[in-house]
Amino acid sequence: MNFVVTKDFKSPYAVATGIPHKPTALKTAKFNKGQIIKGELKKDGMGKGAFVMFKNTIVVPLDCVKQVVTKDVDMSNVTGNPRANSNTNVISFDKTPSKKDDKKKQYADAIIIGAILGFVGVYYAEKQGYIQAPEQKNRIIGAVVGGLAGAYLVYRFKK
Repeated sequence: MNFVVTKDFKSPYAVATGIPHKPTALKTAKFNKGQIIKGELKKDGMGKGAFVMFKNTIVVPLDCVKQVVTKDVDMSNVTGNPRANSNTNVISFDKTPSKKDDKKKQYADAIIIGAILGFVGVYYAEKQGYIQAPEQKNRIIGAVVGGLAGAYLVYRFKK
């Protein structure tokens, strides 16, 4: 049977770990409001429903779920063209990736490239003698400054 979750809750369950000295582990399954789960309704001795067994291991209380009932629609008495009398709008969904993901990728790329350029720039300056005391700390500072500069450039010139 199908059930819809009516409120957020967590339910404990046991899992075999395969470790001889610690054979089981207790975990919790989180259920969100509106989630549809498929389970078996278990009854008590009086024939009333007691709980729902989800995936044969997780007990779901009855006060947290409602049963989904489906009915077939009788189409034998329907006449006419289904599109001619319909006043509904057809909604299409765009499958393009979101702009938020693209911005995160742009920032990550700019930070990585800026850090590499900053590190290489400080290394080159040490080899040419522009920096008198070569230290590892200088290269790290150059990488951090280069990464920050790359992130700033993406922020400043993004469309």
